Amino acid sequence: MDGIDGPLSPGQVDELICAGGYQPVLFGHTGTILHLGRSNRFFTATQRRALAARDGGCVIPGCTVPPHFTQAHHVTPWSQGGLTDIDNAVLLCNAAHSSIETSGWDIQMRGGRPWIRGPLAFDPTQIWRPAGQNRAATPAEKPTWEK
Repeated sequence: MDGIDGPLSPGQVDELICAGGYQPVLFGHTGTILHLGRSNRFFTATQRRALAARDGGCVIPGCTVPPHFTQAHHVTPWSQGGLTDIDNAVLLCNAAHSSIETSGWDIQMRGGRPWIRGPLAFDPTQIWRPAGQNRAATPAEKPTWEK
């Protein structure tokens, strides 16, 4: 890997894969490229626009990060056969995306919509709830002409 002098840990590899920072390439014994992997690994701009319209930003309750500062996340991981499809994707802010596997937040897709279950400390009931559009949960600042 360019710029890396030592081996990567399995956790670092998983994080790179989840963040879209990898492209599998299979080389033959002479150095020729034999296979580039699945062609639909990364979400398209059109898919991200659809996710922005559906999710409104990061889907973690209480987070108000808008869509343009989020990353598309495979709910069923790509490494486990998850498809790059909006029915298997949510928008997550950088903090949530980098810690989703260890933070205690769980995400499921039901009928093409994300459902969220918070960590025990956040939600002792452990009830699955449909993700809301978090942008609507935070009041907008008053326009300057109304202040």
